[in-house]
Amino acid sequence: MINVNTVYKSVLSILNKEQRGYLTPDEFNKNASIAQLNLLEIAFAEYNRFLSMDTLGRINAGYADLPERIKEKIEVFYKTSTLTGSKLPSDIFKLIDLNIINKTISLEEIDKNELAYILSSPLTKPSKDFPIYYKTTTALGETSIVVEPTITDTISIDYIKIPTTPRFGYTTNATYGTNIYDSNNYIADGLVVTSNGLTTRTTIASGATNGTYTGTPGETTNYTTNSANGTGASITVTVAGNAVTNVEVVSAGSGYVAGETIMVSPGSGIGGNTNLIITIGANDLYSGNTTRGSRNFELHPSEENILIMSILGLAGVQIKDPGLVSLTSQALQSQATLKSQ
Repeated sequence: MINVNTVYKSVLSILNKEQRGYLTPDEFNKNASIAQLNLLEIAFAEYNRFLSMDTLGRINAGYADLPERIKEKIEVFYKTSTLTGSKLPSDIFKLIDLNIINKTISLEEIDKNELAYILSSPLTKPSKDFPIYYKTTTALGETSIVVEPTITDTISIDYIKIPTTPRFGYTTNATYGTNIYDSNNYIADGLVVTSNGLTTRTTIASGATNGTYTGTPGETTNYTTNSANGTGASITVTVAGNAVTNVEVVSAGSGYVAGETIMVSPGSGIGGNTNLIITIGANDLYSGNTTRGSRNFELHPSEENILIMSILGLAGVQIKDPGLVSLTSQALQSQATLKSQ
């Protein structure tokens, strides 16, 4: 992992040094996403190049084993899961293997137009010990597979996943207008972690017992939602002057939907004669909030310097320092090479 705040501060520092203005968080996030994906593509190209060199005996062992070093960068994105029905995961960057029975039998991929030829001969006809598959597209545009022969065993998939989109999240200082890094993890369907609280609510106006009360909506009887969607968030209710004055989100949870409600009953210890009903608004969710919550880069830590230079290059910044120019040029040239292949 590479911390997104560290990278953003480095980018801004270089821009300031070179007197090249300012990169907004939104511009940074867009360029950061492209740069991260480009570096993964470059890693595949370099891995292939170094493997070719290795076959010629031009790669040394130990710390000089360049294919192994590049492989480490790629394996950061390695993922294993099981198929749901026949649909492939939507985050596949490169499929490595489909297998069954504890990875003892692999499925071989074929082109769909080869199927009739393969099925025509007993020698090539697939079996449970030698299954095959081809890819197809569903009516919804999703990629799925068709397996021959039909297999009842659970199919496992090993693949390199598409990097999760990095995100620099922030709050804005009301006095100076500066952006303050929000280190809370971005969870699209989670509640925004904030001390300002959830404000859309029918509150207990009087009769409540002063104090603070913390619970987990969806997991306790006193803090519940009106559906089974959301779970895991934690809120703190503050009562002062015998009335609810604030509802703070302590942890985001997941699965929440705008329009759902969270209920805090008098039986929770909060007192009063009525339930506290909190309605979740669109801005209370990370998916509906344009600035809050952050995601770090998933790249190998050794990629940090070239990542910074790549972001600057994508922003059209020309660096005066020859060493920095060299790094940026290498990234852009590798990107151009990949696009021409």
